[in-house]
Amino acid sequence: MADPDGILGRITIYPVKSLDGIDVDEALVQDGGSLAGDRRWRLVDLDGRVVNAKRTPRIHGVRAAFDLDTRRVRLEVDEAADLPPRCRATAAEFPLVPGEAGPCAWLSAVLAMPVLLEERVEGGFPDDRAAPGATVAAAATLDAVAEWFRLPHAEVRRRFRVNLEVVGPAPFWEDALACPAAADASGTLADRPPAEPRRFAVGGQTWLATGVCRRCPVPTRDSASGRDDGLFRAVFESRRRVSLRGDVDAASWGHLYRLAINTRGLSGSGLIRRGDAVCVLPWP
Repeated sequence: MADPDGILGRITIYPVKSLDGIDVDEALVQDGGSLAGDRRWRLVDLDGRVVNAKRTPRIHGVRAAFDLDTRRVRLEVDEAADLPPRCRATAAEFPLVPGEAGPCAWLSAVLAMPVLLEERVEGGFPDDRAAPGATVAAAATLDAVAEWFRLPHAEVRRRFRVNLEVVGPAPFWEDALACPAAADASGTLADRPPAEPRRFAVGGQTWLATGVCRRCPVPTRDSASGRDDGLFRAVFESRRRVSLRGDVDAASWGHLYRLAINTRGLSGSGLIRRGDAVCVLPWP
């Protein structure tokens, strides 16, 4: 058997969309490739429009600690949050349910707008409905971004919110899975032209890499205060251009403000665990 391309080093689930994640040792992969519990809940306003960090930076100031076994969440306002005193609700714990018993009143006070909690058990609320699988990046990719901006690694993780981190591959390894360059005349870059997105396996589960994630304003902001770094995107794209791999075709990207890959599951449901081998599969 060929050596693996990497090892699954971290699994992070984000139970409520735009709130903090929780690291787990194992996760159930659902049909479609999403992780059970990931983005299972989201916030909406009274008109049904999504309330997330793209819409209001106030969400960055909310710290959430989840207990997935009991489906409860403890909420508090970060000390660094850029919020007025009237929005600094006292820390409290709630079941993850809609209505008065759940966290909606607390969140409404902090966000200064009425919000409701919606739940979707199967598949959750992915950003890309055509590619609802787990998002993936090499751990070295996040390390590289941390070095660019002299940020703690944990801060980069909170900003980019990747589900699966792979230890072992070089930075931006995942780009070549989603957007591999076509083979040249000697066939040195791929087994056959035209290049197609690659399949990869984590343990016994298989995904198709479908694209490199376009990024919204969220990563430009401090994850605790919500304050925006106006130069973040320009610096990011400049660094990204210099670090773009030769085996990646970025012609269709439009811009370089992209990081991690979207995926679609190919193998149905099953468990993955930290320490599982990660293998890029041969061309079909």
